[in-house]
Amino acid sequence: MTKKNIFDQFFNRLGLVVDWKLIDDLVVSDANILRPIKGHAFEIIFDILAKNYFDINPKSGIGDSDTDRTITNKEGKKITLQIKTCALNTIQKNVRFAISLHKTHGLERRPNNLYPMKWPCPICPHEGEAFPDFLIIQHPRKGILVVPKKEIPESNTYPGHYADPAYFSWNSKWLNRWDLLGFSKFKGKSLERRSVPRQKKLPKLAKIIHLTDEEIVAMWLRPENFRTIDMNLKGNLREPALEKYLKENNIKTKKPDVPYPKYDRKTLNGIKIQIKGPSKAYSKKEENTLGVEVMGTHGKGAIRCYSEKDFDFLGFVIDPQYLNRNLGLNLLYYHFCFIPIEFLPLHYKNKIWRTKDKIYPICKFVVKKKSDGVYLIPSDNYRVKIKFRNSGPWYLDKIPKELNQ
Repeated sequence: MTKKNIFDQFFNRLGLVVDWKLIDDLVVSDANILRPIKGHAFEIIFDILAKNYFDINPKSGIGDSDTDRTITNKEGKKITLQIKTCALNTIQKNVRFAISLHKTHGLERRPNNLYPMKWPCPICPHEGEAFPDFLIIQHPRKGILVVPKKEIPESNTYPGHYADPAYFSWNSKWLNRWDLLGFSKFKGKSLERRSVPRQKKLPKLAKIIHLTDEEIVAMWLRPENFRTIDMNLKGNLREPALEKYLKENNIKTKKPDVPYPKYDRKTLNGIKIQIKGPSKAYSKKEENTLGVEVMGTHGKGAIRCYSEKDFDFLGFVIDPQYLNRNLGLNLLYYHFCFIPIEFLPLHYKNKIWRTKDKIYPICKFVVKKKSDGVYLIPSDNYRVKIKFRNSGPWYLDKIPKELNQ
């Protein structure tokens, strides 16, 4: 990938164009997104180190393999590696730090998600393979630990398995032990990159993970890192994008200040907005139809459904990939539609649940166009009797007067 077009490739992969600042702010503010990115970045830094100092090109693991990299040293010996960053909440400066050491795929219960010290495990069933030959761990301050797997601490709770978290001393004897990999001339030397010049597009993230803008985007575009774009950025960018859109129209919002909120943003005049994006299962751009799942993420039945008092407007953030070209809209950017909750369909099970105002969780729309703009009206494509309480229209990229008051 060339520097000239790598950013265009990223936006093509993302499916739209957004401000880099939105991406930068989102990633560094969300630990669930930042944590795996830091891990991927350290893998890249290790690759750079191996190329620059050892003159080798590590090979990436395949799929959900426990092996992150395989190297072949100058003696022709193949060595498998698992590459880790330390968990921030475990760092005790000048004392010790730890890494999380469990599988993030397959069986999630312990001890099945721990790594067995012998393979196959003589104690319990495990998916996968034997643990790699070495742990490569980024020290919190300077240097890299090269830990033979036989030296990884054993779990006190589940003997026969590696500890999780696995602690290492601040002045570990495994620090910069490149000789164990076959590169004795570098023993004891800190070789990794720990800073980059200030970057223009993703300065906050670059400062944390020590990669340039180009390197970060190239990392995200790697097939094995598809989750960053598809599962983290695509869904989570909608909230800051809507917030920015409102701000550009002189409407300031703030995040909820209550635990377990049923809304995502509130205007300064108290209007609560629940932000959702299109559901792939209920949207067909060739038919000009859109669907959105208006429900919570936990519970079942009535518990998962929103009530009429939970928020005031559905803030529908529409990715351009769901919109037909015949609408004449700019398909590089998000589009926004605000629909009052009082117009959304009530659930047909309200009487059975002994409730009155639970909202039906699947809201379907038909996308129409007139001379004055593109708008949504309710769809009647339901298997059960579902009726919106208002027929619209609700125009895209037009802000209701209630949000301006």
